[in-house]
Amino acid sequence: MIIVRDMLEKDYERKGYIHYKSWLETYKDLMDPRYLKKHSFERCIDIAKKYPENTLVAEYKDEIVGFAAYNKSSDFEDDRGEVYALYVLKDYQKLGIGKVLMNECIKRLASYKYVSVWVLHNNTQAILWYEKYGFKKDGKTKSIPVLNDYQLDELRMTLIL
Repeated sequence: MIIVRDMLEKDYERKGYIHYKSWLETYKDLMDPRYLKKHSFERCIDIAKKYPENTLVAEYKDEIVGFAAYNKSSDFEDDRGEVYALYVLKDYQKLGIGKVLMNECIKRLASYKYVSVWVLHNNTQAILWYEKYGFKKDGKTKSIPVLNDYQLDELRMTLIL
């Protein structure tokens, strides 16, 4: 059984681990290795502590194996909520955990007309997953400079509620 609940202070380290490990599992062939090296376990724990609000964790067999974070849109659109993060450890993917996390995020963002996610443009697996859920590419893109000579290119996907 999958249990989704709000993250608690006692979960910070585990959420940090999932954030760290999921990035390595997901992005090793999608991002510049120099940027991935900056992504440390300690940094991920710090993020969990610094931004605990609107973060959900998913428990499977009494172990936290995924998390999601949501809030109003970072695009400053009043009618739009956003799912900022959705990560499930690779060993627990394809069990419906991501869907349960997303369902809870959507439920909590129900006051908005739209919900969006930003996805790396080359993360085909995530794009297909979001499309299967009902999100559609809406044409918005952005490039985030993260190193002097490297940027993350993302596309926005939208779900109409």
